[in-house]
This record gives sequence, structure tokens and C-alpha cells, in this order.
Amino acid sequence: MLHPVRNRWYLASVVLTLSQLTTIEGQISLSSVPCGQQQQRIVGGVNSNRGQITYIASLTKRGGHFCGASIVNERWLLTAGHCVCSGANKVLRANQIQAVLGLYRRSEFGGNQLDADPFTDRAYEVTIRTIVPHPGYVCNKPSNDIALLELAKRIDFTASVRPICLSSGSDGSARVEGRTAIVAGWGWQQENRNLADKADTLQRAVVDVFRNEECESMYRRGNRTRTIARTQLCAGKGAGGVDACWADSGGPLVTSDNVLIGIVSTGIGCARPGFPGIYTRVSEYAGWIVTVVDRFNAR
Repeated sequence: MLHPVRNRWYLASVVLTLSQLTTIEGQISLSSVPCGQQQQRIVGGVNSNRGQITYIASLTKRGGHFCGASIVNERWLLTAGHCVCSGANKVLRANQIQAVLGLYRRSEFGGNQLDADPFTDRAYEVTIRTIVPHPGYVCNKPSNDIALLELAKRIDFTASVRPICLSSGSDGSARVEGRTAIVAGWGWQQENRNLADKADTLQRAVVDVFRNEECESMYRRGNRTRTIARTQLCAGKGAGGVDACWADSGGPLVTSDNVLIGIVSTGIGCARPGFPGIYTRVSEYAGWIVTVVDRFNAR
């Protein structure tokens, strides 16, 4: 699989107003069911297995996939800020986008299964109630590229629709540099959109997570000066060939032990040598995510 901004615990618990926050070893669960239990094989650039990546959602406009998102609990999805923008400094209305859960092949979803029975194996669509971009996000800028989507109805979790644990970094586990991670989505399978199309089957690819300083050096060597902020991380392959791409934006970057560490955000093209993808670092926004979910759930 091949992003601009891209259309590319149980040791202690704290009970929030209407949501349960559970933490252990730098992970956060905001869901009433265990998060991150699905198993994944670490393979790059291939079709995922059906029911293997259960935490991903497809965001659609006018019936077409345009971004990815991650399921964090029964009512909330996490995506990139630029996925909810419509032009400069204008946020989409909630009724302009939908989320498809349990999706494997786009061709199998006819778009007429709105709020279908979630206990079947069919993908089904849910409407968005509220869009909450990060307060520091400015449309089409890479900083604070993160947003929460409140669903209009609760998710009934099944074997194929499950939440993902979030990296909190509370014990240093946010230091994921040097590890491998998995990025997933239905985006374009090469940079030139005239020569390819968005993937039909959900793709997954293994990528390396680089130190921010190392990533900046790689960009400089390619004559593209780029400052990688503390709130971002880089992942890809130094030699290129594996990356997220257009329409993978907002999708998940997950460790092999099923913790969400990144959100597909920006970069230079797709899978170019020396230009790893740039992701929003989830651990830096864990406090904001918990605050928003708790505030809205307390209404």
C-alpha cells in the first residue's frame, strides 16, 4: 500500500462521568470492552485478512471513501484534522460525512445499509453527530492535525468491530522510535492517481518508526527542509516503496501489540525514498482526547 496533507490497565482505573478510562503501561482504553485484542501479522503492502483490522472506519462523502478513522469507544472515532476540512478554515458539517464500520472490501458495501444490524458480518454505515477538531488546528496546516468524531448512535461491538487502545506515553512507551508499526487503509496504491485507484480491499503495510531528528535529516538530504514537531512522528521505509497515500489520511498507525501511536497526516508524495510519512503522535493528545470524550458524554 502505498499522503500534502493526505487524502493520504488494569492496575488502576479512573471512572469519568459517563466513560471509563483505564490505563496500564502507557495505554489508554476509553471503551467498556477490552481494546486492541485483535491479532495482526506483520507483513507489508498486502491485503489484510477479513476481520483482522477491526478498529478502522472508512469516512465517506457522497458515498465515496475519502479518509480513514480509528474506533476509540462506543461513540467516538479519531481521525486527522484535515479530513474534516472543507476549504481554508472551514470545517465540514456533521451531516456531510458518514462512517462505515466493519468494512473489508469497498465493493461489498452498497451504501444502502445505513444503521444496519451490526451483529451481522456486513459493513454498516453510521451518521456523525459532532465534529471536534483540535482547538489548535488550522485547516490545511500540519500542526495539531487531529479531530474527534462523535457518532449519532452507540456502536455495538462485535468480533469484526472493536476499539483500539491509545498510546498515552505515561511511562515512556510513547518512545516508539526504532520499532515497526502497521498502517492501514483503502487509499491509492501509488502516488500517480491517473495510473491507479483506491484499494478495494483493506490494505496493511509494515513501516519503520524513525526518530524525529533522523527524519529531519532524511528530508534535508532530499533538499526538503522539514521540522518534525514533538507532536508528530515519522514512519515509512528509508528506501521507499511502503507508505500511506492519498485517501489513507486519518487512518491508524498501530504497533504490533495493538496500540494506536499515529494518525496519517502529511508527507512528500507517497512512498518516495528518503521521505517517510509524517503522522500525528497520539500520545501527545491523550489528555485532550479524554477531556473531550468526557465533556461530551456528560451532556
